[in-house]
Amino acid sequence: MYDPGTNDGLPQRNWKTIFEELDGAGVSWKIYYSNTDPNSFPSTTFGNFTYSNNYMHSPPCSAPTTNVNGVCIDTSHIAPLSQYFTDVQNGTLPQFAYIEPGFNDNTDEHPGADIIVGQQQVAKIVNALMNSQSWKDSVFFLSYDEGGGPYDHVPPVPGHSNDFTSAALAAITPDISSIAVNPDSFNPCQSPYVNGVAQPTDHCDLRTYGSFSDPGWNTTDVPAQQGFAAQLGFRVPNIVISPFTRRHYVSHIPMDHTGIIKFIESRFIGPNANLTARDAAQPNLLDFFDFNAVPWANPPSGIPAPSSVSACNPGNL
Repeated sequence: MYDPGTNDGLPQRNWKTIFEELDGAGVSWKIYYSNTDPNSFPSTTFGNFTYSNNYMHSPPCSAPTTNVNGVCIDTSHIAPLSQYFTDVQNGTLPQFAYIEPGFNDNTDEHPGADIIVGQQQVAKIVNALMNSQSWKDSVFFLSYDEGGGPYDHVPPVPGHSNDFTSAALAAITPDISSIAVNPDSFNPCQSPYVNGVAQPTDHCDLRTYGSFSDPGWNTTDVPAQQGFAAQLGFRVPNIVISPFTRRHYVSHIPMDHTGIIKFIESRFIGPNANLTARDAAQPNLLDFFDFNAVPWANPPSGIPAPSSVSACNPGNL
């Protein structure tokens, strides 16, 4: 339920990631990071996994890593976001690129800061792709890690889409039960406590807060009975930007974030490749595309520049 590193404080995990999967298939990849942490390490969730030590670690440095501000980094795989703009213009993007959002520069669009800053960043990144030689054979997925603002009108329910949805609203079809799978056979469980302090493990990290507790803490909760992903959360956007995307198309095929991983696996590794049962259950996202007509061979004019930060000052509303 929680992030192993940031939230649980666990050491690096040795779980397999998409990057190790791509290496095994000889597929080029690069992570573009937006910030560094206080120790000058790139701020990327990849660092939570032991496999990242092949590409960034503390000195001494040896090939393929080099010393970058006191940190050993393989710059062909881990690079600052500024390098993305160079690569996209030069047509030297890797086969798979992952852009890590900013975590401490107000560009991640979290409440508490002006979300316009993040929207301006997204416009800059996407417009750079659309106005480059890389556009002709690229696909850009833009999504969010959680819901925000006015919540979705479709409530999260165990294994289904339409339970408890208002009859005045159109039903969401087909049902999401096909992707509501337990990824690894583990059920969420209570974190062991020592002297009143939670001691999370790989799978047992649920906590209690006085009279409140995490979903799954009680044996009657759906996650405790049916496992992780038994109940999906609120819907978030998945925006697909490419010369091959169908015009004005909205997909109604159930998917979650790992559908993007499934697309990468299907494209570069094979139709049966998967990391867990979760990405194995996802659609390959090919319904978004028309590879024959190439609807956007000439890219649209681009994402309009968002309003200035000052224009969205709460005092002006």
